[in-house]
Formats: sequence, structure tokens, C-alpha cells
Amino acid sequence: AIEDFPIFAGRLHQVQPGKLEVVVDSSNLNLPKFIEIQSNLDFAEFEAANFNPALLPNGSVRPTGFLTGGFQEGNIKLVNICIVQFKDSRGIVLSVTIAHAVVDGYGFNMFMHRWAEINKKLVADSMATDFGASNSVHNRSLVQEVMPTPQEPRLDVLQKLYIPSGYLSRFFTWISPGIRGTILETIQQASTDVSISCFHVSRETIDQLCQSVKRMSATDQRISDNDVLMAAITIVYAQSVLKPRSERTNSGLLSWLKSAIFGSSSKNPKTFLTMEAADIRHRIPNANLENYSGNSIINMMMLNPIELLQMPASTEVLAQAALDVRKSTNEITSEYIAQLIHLADIENDI
Repeated sequence: AIEDFPIFAGRLHQVQPGKLEVVVDSSNLNLPKFIEIQSNLDFAEFEAANFNPALLPNGSVRPTGFLTGGFQEGNIKLVNICIVQFKDSRGIVLSVTIAHAVVDGYGFNMFMHRWAEINKKLVADSMATDFGASNSVHNRSLVQEVMPTPQEPRLDVLQKLYIPSGYLSRFFTWISPGIRGTILETIQQASTDVSISCFHVSRETIDQLCQSVKRMSATDQRISDNDVLMAAITIVYAQSVLKPRSERTNSGLLSWLKSAIFGSSSKNPKTFLTMEAADIRHRIPNANLENYSGNSIINMMMLNPIELLQMPASTEVLAQAALDVRKSTNEITSEYIAQLIHLADIENDI
């Protein structure tokens, strides 16, 4: 599977401050980190605890938002894989983390499906060598090749995506990837007040919520399931962030760093800014990016009145927030994407 995704064996190379590229050298591969751990825990116990990751042994791969580590090992692994095997071989947990710099969620699923496809053939025939060709496209210059030429003047909304330069941002762009990864890893480990949660919402519940929101909407504007979910996430996130500092649960070192980096991006105290992730694969006409395995996610600014988001969550509030999401989504045009990609190529202090 790694042979079908050669970029996973690449190394981060800093071209200039703030500019990184992944270099794949066949004579000096940076192969993924792969570890196996035997646990004394029974799978039934893990299941009874609602699959609480805290029960997994030390050393298990944990999700991370940064390209962390690298200073001690000499380089940053772009892929980390961990298999935890439960007592009496009654089950496993497979943890895979891949740097967002090389794939997005769509590309991640491509890799996992390819890996599963190969393993199925090996289970049927352990001597199998012909696994067929992968339909994934790995040409990382493809996006630039199909991108239309941006028009001037520059869209004003894109200016707000960039953070004014400062000592902290310049320092992080100047140091090497390995040192930067180690610093971020240290900060992450010191921030014990940061937790990761996973929520399961049934299809039936989503359908009921979306129907209620659409009935409440006073316009004929299309509202998708994703609009409603993004609106709900925005409301919950905003109400958490806008709490008085004394009431916040996340006020540690990581919170301070986030405030130091992103604090200056909120210029209007009456407006709350959140970033919406959007996939450009189907947004560039005639681009043929359906099988592109790289990271084709861009950010879209979403502005909501703070007064609205601080209201008690209701169908009315959710409907208005969902309309704001839809408005932002409709603004992700090919011109917006072209200008954003162009800015990423020329700016180095973000």
C-alpha cells in the first residue's frame, strides 16, 4: 500500500522560512513508523468502557493536530501506525495518523481502502503478488496545473485569512521542521487540559434536525445536512470560546499559544469568525480531480454575529446559523480558490 502512496515515505524539506516541501528519495526513504503493542486488556472490557482510548497502553498512537516530534529521531514521520492487540487475540485497535500536509480525509480514505483491498487478497492467497493498479492520482502539481489564473483585484475576504507578522510567527517559520515539531509536541504534552471527543449522531436524528431547521427557514435557500451540522458545531464552539476566562476549561499553555497566534485575526468584537473546510475537487470546472489523493482542502471564513451565537440553542438560531454557513459555502467559487492558492504560493508569514 505504501508503494502506491510513495509520498508517505518522503521527508519534510524547508525550502525557505515558512515554505516546506516533501522530498521522496528512493535511496533514503522515511518509512512510516509502525509499532505493535500487546495489551492485557480484554476486548469485552474495552467495549464495555465505550472504547475509551485512555485504556489503551502507553505508546499507542494518539491523534495530533501538529506535525510533531522529529528532533530526537532526526526526522518527522509523515505516517504513524500502531496496532494494539487485545488479550487472547480477541480484537485489535488500529491507529493511523497521517500528516495533513500530504493527504486530506478523502486521500486518507483512499489509502485505507487500498490497504484493505490488498489485505483481502492476501487473506485469500498469501502468495498473491498482483494487486491491480491503484486509481489514485498522486501528482502533487496537478492542482496548480488545473487552477485558473486568478483575476485582480484580490478578494478582500482573503486578507483576513492571514495573520499579521510578529516575533512568534517569524520564529516558527525560521526554525527547522524537526525543532518546530519537538516544540509543538512538548506544548501538546504539557497541555493536559486538552481533550478529544467523538460524538455519534444517528442518521434519523440528523434527518429530524434538518427537517426542523428547513421548516424554520424563512427563505427558499437550499440548506444541506452539512450546513446544519456546521451551524451546530459553530454554536457550541462559540459559546465555549466566548465564556468568561474564569469559566473556561481550556486555559493552559496550548490555549495561550492559540490566542497568541490567532488572537489578532478577530478584528470586529461583534462578529465571531470560524473557518469552514471545503474540498475543491468538485469546485474547479473540468479539473478532473476526483481521484486526487493529496490535500485539496481549503478554508473559507464564516462570520456570524456574536449576539446570535450567544443565544440559547434553538431551531430558530440553528436555522439562521445554517443560512450563514450556506452563504459562505456559495462564495467558494473557482476565482476564490484560484486566489487562495496563489496567495499560498507567494506569502510566507501566515
